[in-house]
Amino acid sequence: MRKNLSAAFDHALRTYANNIAIEYADTAVTYAQLDRWADGVAHQLHRLGVRAGDVVAIYMHNHPRFFAVDIAIARLGAVKLPLNYMLPVATISHILRVSDVRVVIAGTELLDSARAALLDAPDAVLVEATDGVEGSVAGGEILASQNHDVDNSVRNSVESSAPAALYFTGGTTGLPKGVVHTQASTVSFHYAQLLEAEIHQDERLLLMTPLAHAAGLFGQSALIRGATIVLTDGFDVPETVRLLTERGITWTFLVPTMIYRLLDAIDTGGHGLTLRTIVYGAAPISPSRLREALEIFGPVFVQLYGQTESPNWGTRLAKQDHDLERPDLLGSCGQASLLADLKIVDDDGNEAAAGTSGEICLRTPYLLDHYLGNPAATAEKFLGDWIRTGDIGVIDANGYLYLLDRKSDMVISGGMNVYCKEVEDVLTTHPAVDNAAVIGVPHSDWGEAVHAVIVLSDDSVAADDILAWSRDRLAAYARPKSIETVTALPETPFGKIDKKVLRAPHWAREKRAIG
Repeated sequence: MRKNLSAAFDHALRTYANNIAIEYADTAVTYAQLDRWADGVAHQLHRLGVRAGDVVAIYMHNHPRFFAVDIAIARLGAVKLPLNYMLPVATISHILRVSDVRVVIAGTELLDSARAALLDAPDAVLVEATDGVEGSVAGGEILASQNHDVDNSVRNSVESSAPAALYFTGGTTGLPKGVVHTQASTVSFHYAQLLEAEIHQDERLLLMTPLAHAAGLFGQSALIRGATIVLTDGFDVPETVRLLTERGITWTFLVPTMIYRLLDAIDTGGHGLTLRTIVYGAAPISPSRLREALEIFGPVFVQLYGQTESPNWGTRLAKQDHDLERPDLLGSCGQASLLADLKIVDDDGNEAAAGTSGEICLRTPYLLDHYLGNPAATAEKFLGDWIRTGDIGVIDANGYLYLLDRKSDMVISGGMNVYCKEVEDVLTTHPAVDNAAVIGVPHSDWGEAVHAVIVLSDDSVAADDILAWSRDRLAAYARPKSIETVTALPETPFGKIDKKVLRAPHWAREKRAIG
């Protein structure tokens, strides 16, 4: 196995030089062109002072230049920090401040937000990612016209223990935590993903969700394998149907909500589809919709379960497990992935007997190294060489994992993580809100929807007023979709808000208590 991400990329860039790496709109970028593009970006970043171990943030919408920057960061031995453009500026500002970022590469449409976020990180350099702008990280056309030769003068072949990526995930404190992954964990993750997600060299992968999240990891794996990425900036149903039926797409990643939208729009009976694999996660597919999906797409579905601290492949529900004759499996998130170990522990950290519920623990070669600047959280996360997921589940006699509840205070809605404390902190700044509790409730499209239960000090304020007020203060996916007013929130004997009581009536008829 190659010792760092740069070596993994370089092998593919050389081996598949004449193949198409990325298709975007009306343009196609070969592996050779991507190689030159990435090298030009690496030299520009080097001139800006970026060296091995420095953090470089990518703050842009989906575009081939995202991958050019990605490879350039790896070549320098720097640390990639992908930023979700849907996050509020205040959250981006916190992330940039605590990560000690050296350079932020922002898309033109995000420059104003980047400037605002960098007010608390004045030492960072802001670079515009656009074509033809002096001093910017330029587009492939500019670098190609400059005939930038690939050379090794700025490369740093870092060791496998060096940091490679910094991902931020929320927490019950309401502030995002930085998750540090090493070169070794990142490379091993990609090789595991190539196997589990069934990404082959002849694949044509349609990627539509933000590259700052899972789609970016799938894209990296695809480039390491020599496959072709068909990239769009967002999910548009008619355009997705067109691409699936006209562009020879063999592989895609969708969250269940996207699958449902396609089922409502596509009317081909499978005609024109070349899909071999649809990977999805965050929520199970409802049996009725799965029947429709199998009729249209065939037996192509793979479900993943993981978390930022051990990305994507903790467990895998394989294609053959998406069987309508075995409905019990459809409520499962599968068996342990090829390179993963799985166990259930009790409150004392002891392994529970088979069939007993408890906290899910994972052990993989692609675990986080540590939480940035947070040794207490790191110590709490690890149980020896395992990590605690914060999810409650049970493993059946055949090794299939069933999620029962979420120990951590988080909702997964439409594939996006929503940290309840963060939403509660925003809601309780409204002068009419005395207290708030946020939970996930079942939703046929999104798996879970964000629901707020609030105590008001002013009866003249309506729930709709609070919803409207939250619009500019929370990311769209984190805003409550519904608000319920109560006179008091239930409490546990220890004086904490009892969210199990709040969730119970919403999940009473569901097979599991989280989406």
